[in-house]
Amino acid sequence: MAHIGDFVPKTGIYTEPGVVVEKKDDGTVMVDTEPLAINKYHRYSNTTGLNSEEKAEFNAILDDIFKHDDQVQRLNEIQNEIDRLRTDPEKRNIVQYLKNQQTTMIRDTRKLPRYYSADEAQLKI
Repeated sequence: MAHIGDFVPKTGIYTEPGVVVEKKDDGTVMVDTEPLAINKYHRYSNTTGLNSEEKAEFNAILDDIFKHDDQVQRLNEIQNEIDRLRTDPEKRNIVQYLKNQQTTMIRDTRKLPRYYSADEAQLKI
């Protein structure tokens, strides 16, 4: 089931990526291949799987975080958002996408957030 804003890498003979912008009653969807349309929903990572409201919240959180140039500060702020949102069951999808974004940043920067939460049972002490 497609949501408005879902990323479409390519479809059939259409080899350009796009984003779902409209769902029709007959079961078809309109896909926009304009890069700015794709950027509207997927500025930081592929957010297919989030509904429109979750995509907007995810992007707003990262818009605020990415105002900073320091990668470690960004990692710390993402961790703060994860910790803040993880107690709300309705935000679990956003938390998962924030964790994915954080993992990507950790791989790219080879840095870790200063503090992070972990399940005690998973700690290898």
